[in-house]
Amino acid sequence: MSYQQHLTLQHHPLVHPLLFHTSNMAYTYSPTTTFFPKHHLRSTTINCTSSSPPPTTVTTTNNRQPVPLLPFSAKYVPFNSITDESYSLDEIIYRSSSGGLLDVQHDMNALKQFDGKYWRTLFDSRVGRATWPYGSGVWSKKEWVLPEIDNDDIISCFEGNSNLFWAERYGKENLSGMNDLWVKHCGISHTGSFKDLGMTVLVSQVNRLRKMNKPLVGVGCASTGDTSAALSAYCAAAGIPSIVFLPANKISMAQLVQPIANGAFVLSMDTDFDGCMKLIREITSELPIYLANSLNSLRLEGQKTAAIEILQQFNWEVPDWVIIPGGNLGNIYAFYKGFKMCEELGLVDRIPRLVCAQAANANPLYLNYKSGWKNFTPVKATTTFASAIQIGDPVSIDRAVYALKNSDGIVEEATEEELMDEMAAADATGMFVCPHTGVALVALRKLRERGVIGRSDRTVVVSTAHGLKFSQAKIDYHSKAIEGMGCKFANPPVEVKAEYSAVMDVLTKYLSKVS
Repeated sequence: MSYQQHLTLQHHPLVHPLLFHTSNMAYTYSPTTTFFPKHHLRSTTINCTSSSPPPTTVTTTNNRQPVPLLPFSAKYVPFNSITDESYSLDEIIYRSSSGGLLDVQHDMNALKQFDGKYWRTLFDSRVGRATWPYGSGVWSKKEWVLPEIDNDDIISCFEGNSNLFWAERYGKENLSGMNDLWVKHCGISHTGSFKDLGMTVLVSQVNRLRKMNKPLVGVGCASTGDTSAALSAYCAAAGIPSIVFLPANKISMAQLVQPIANGAFVLSMDTDFDGCMKLIREITSELPIYLANSLNSLRLEGQKTAAIEILQQFNWEVPDWVIIPGGNLGNIYAFYKGFKMCEELGLVDRIPRLVCAQAANANPLYLNYKSGWKNFTPVKATTTFASAIQIGDPVSIDRAVYALKNSDGIVEEATEEELMDEMAAADATGMFVCPHTGVALVALRKLRERGVIGRSDRTVVVSTAHGLKFSQAKIDYHSKAIEGMGCKFANPPVEVKAEYSAVMDVLTKYLSKVS
């Protein structure tokens, strides 16, 4: 005796029937409708034929014991700790009972009901589609991000799906003929940085919590620029008040104008990022303001999708190295988590080695690494052109150390002159990168020179923000206006009289030089 088990999944993206096989299970997907924007969503039916199990199970194809069809779910748990302590994602909580970091833990047994081929095919089918919300690079992996959120609660600007740029000329000319170098341009995003990937998740969850009548009036963050830009934009899209704590005179005007334009309540403070972070944590413990900094592990769930996206763009082949600039250090762990989930769920068979690159003026992780991971000591960060990573007491230090230890990782640093020269060298090959990308490229150069990274190693450098946010730094460099810096790749404009002979003379000299 058999029956038709009807399971309704609003999140299924396919518009044509497909048969997917997990280890012992066969599922025939028969969508009842194509997809529409979120306010027109209709359901999709999955038909699973089996012999008389209860409605919460499916039967294996070899007629053995029925296998429970577990729902996808996630919860907060203490980071890197064996304990029964856990919290719903609908709770407003940032630390464990012992004061440690929290992590979002997914029900891996539920996800493992489907094999790696299923997940690869599902994720690939959603790329760039104008179907709410799966065209987003983040929400195309919704089951691995916030599986229980309703599509109507999601606040998305179709973030992600960023360019993986083949840096062929840069590799050949600057790195001894390196021929498999790629730059992941996460700055080609809605607000110009990778922070959009995490903020869509956090603001979506806040939107859900407010609809549940949780005591939240707004969302707040301390920022070195990019976090505030992302928070203010997504809150504006959701109609949620945003509050931003910024260190006075320590971020670019291009970064400052973003939260102002998006209607955030901006407080400019006579302190550094670490001082702003201390204050926002104190304030959010007293007022109904949701904390949006990376102490909140929700953002990392969005940021990890950049790692999955890199694998997709390489047709699910794993690169040898991924190099990531590091400041507050949540991103290095997010990338590790994305790669590790892909390995554990059978999409790939290994993870890449990770490199965290820090500015020498804000290098506590580098010093900890060089000491053999002995006791971590915060530093007083000094001014760096890589202002978004000018952080001396990173919140996610434990996460970063865990990720690096478990990926056979390395930490490198870059001086101000090194990072600015490398940024200029990259720009001269067709890119337009931020100073933080310059930090990562310096790390790559040093590892190439030492022979750690090979000429043919497939290497991805993560570019975290758009170069347009740092146009003043580029202007100062090419004007040779930076005190104490040689600016060896400076390319200032040539002043010439508006006369035929004068222009011909200048151009003749230039052409003889470059020919």
